Amino acid sequence: MSTVTIGVHYMSTYKFNTYLTKRNGIYYFQKRVPQDVRSHYHSHSIACSLRTRSHSSAQKAAMLLVSQLEDYWMSLRIGQLADLHCSKMKTYPVPSSSGVNFVDAKNLYLKLKVHGKPDTFLTATERNAHYLIEAVGNKDLGGYKPSDGGLFRDWLINKGLASSSVKRVFSTVRAIMNLAISEHGLDIRSPFNSVYFPELDDVNERHPVPLNDLRAVQKLCKQYDDEMRWLLAIISDTGLRLAEAAGLLVDDICLESDTPHINLKPNSCRRLKTKHSARSVPLVGVALWAAYQLKAQSESGYAFPRYIKEGKCNSNSASAGLNKWVKEVASLSFTVHSFRHSMRDRLRAIQCPADIVDAIGGWTAGSIGEKYGNGYELDVLHEWMTKMALAR
Repeated sequence: MSTVTIGVHYMSTYKFNTYLTKRNGIYYFQKRVPQDVRSHYHSHSIACSLRTRSHSSAQKAAMLLVSQLEDYWMSLRIGQLADLHCSKMKTYPVPSSSGVNFVDAKNLYLKLKVHGKPDTFLTATERNAHYLIEAVGNKDLGGYKPSDGGLFRDWLINKGLASSSVKRVFSTVRAIMNLAISEHGLDIRSPFNSVYFPELDDVNERHPVPLNDLRAVQKLCKQYDDEMRWLLAIISDTGLRLAEAAGLLVDDICLESDTPHINLKPNSCRRLKTKHSARSVPLVGVALWAAYQLKAQSESGYAFPRYIKEGKCNSNSASAGLNKWVKEVASLSFTVHSFRHSMRDRLRAIQCPADIVDAIGGWTAGSIGEKYGNGYELDVLHEWMTKMALAR
């Protein structure tokens, strides 16, 4: 969705002055309702189709709508002033008290949700809750105003967070508040449920690893021939997620089978991302070489003990070290996760069926029919992965 900014001179004090969006070639108008007249509306914003594909026509329509809305809102304000004059006293809505503040809500959320979750869940929850408290305060849940949602959004953007990160923070805050409201039976509407997020072109896309870089990195992995490079080699020719590979047990690597493979499953040191992530992945190319190397030299039940601390897989440590090394030896900038993106491209290049690609990578199947049955035999997956590993 592209966004066109219409500058209106008498609206220059507004921080966000974007009224037009374009979807499927049609221009739409959207504008937030000012706080002081919001009680006259069921929504915090006004949105409508301008029914035109012409930028100049949309611009004129937007400027006319802004003018008419400002006139109407001014009439509402005058009416409100008249009401106040007649009553001879100013009255302000008193925030309702629930007896539960946001820290209480956060603690309840963790108490009910943290069981079985990875450490990153606790860390992200604490961090995102701290953001809200720093931005608008640790208030009683009934004391948060409708405007606090927009204030919090702006605070996060000004802090330098990308729009995708802002939305993830809001997702946590909404979940915390909504759970507390439900558990305590509160008659409160969270101000963080319907916040508008401007479309910002600030997302850095992950790109796959070019084949020449992939081959060069794999060659260097064999030259270094150590635990760190074995991990990267396995990822490069299996498409495993970093945490999936770093948290492998030695017994998960089955080299005695007719089809050497990794039996990927949850264990005590790390969970899997989704239920579809549990799978058998054939070992081919440098992944097979690395599997033989670590099996022969293993002195622990863990395939990569350097990344296991106190019985937990520290994939962040693995990520930092591998990304730094890849950046030094590759011609382009990419991350370890880029090898997983490359797996899909490499399988597409040999015209591998999409459902087999999903089975190899542990991606969610695309259709209902694909969820029936026991899936593909290991030798079928091995055939396609062998073609991929040999492709140039």
